[in-house]
Amino acid sequence: MNQSQKYLSIALATLTALSFSVDAKVKLPGMISSGMIVQREQPVKLWGTADPGESINVKVTNSKNKSTGPRKGVDTTADSDGKWSIEYPALKAGGPYTITINDEVVNDVLSGDVFLCSGQSNMELPVGRVTDMFADEIASYDNPSIRQIIIPQVVEFHKPLDDINPSQWKPVNAENVMSFSALAYFFAKDLYERTGVPVGIINSSWGGTPVESWIS
Repeated sequence: MNQSQKYLSIALATLTALSFSVDAKVKLPGMISSGMIVQREQPVKLWGTADPGESINVKVTNSKNKSTGPRKGVDTTADSDGKWSIEYPALKAGGPYTITINDEVVNDVLSGDVFLCSGQSNMELPVGRVTDMFADEIASYDNPSIRQIIIPQVVEFHKPLDDINPSQWKPVNAENVMSFSALAYFFAKDLYERTGVPVGIINSSWGGTPVESWIS
């Protein structure tokens, strides 16, 4: 083997190692991301993908960097398809918490009451369309404990999708409020004023869809 061939072999070996290391990294679905709200006082279900057989460790810490749940976290192993799921012990309402899954870190997680808000145009109608009636109330209200994630509208007629297209959990503030579902916004605002518990809104709605598409 000449010198050039040796360099080529080393380069290929390095690329292979890098490729393996990238593939081995835990991957999380779009729903599990920084800023999310999880259901309080219920086991927290987490899932994702990794290399088949890879060990997965989940730890949760509070704002004082103290562990909640088992000190060493909770462990599982990716199956032969590279899929894994785990249930972490329930979290008390509040936060913020930090969830660490191997090398992945999910920050600013709150524990509260989470609602799936789905349906047609009445549910999809955004706050931006009702400002003529509620402008002062909307403009004066900020609440980082009320957050929404919008499920992107994607058509798939043949099978359930494993993940959503990129989206983000966003809190109620002047920058984000106009895209909130108006119905979900007023519902969450009223609920928070009654309970003081964070409220998470999963907004999966699509105006003009037939009602039959929302029924099994």
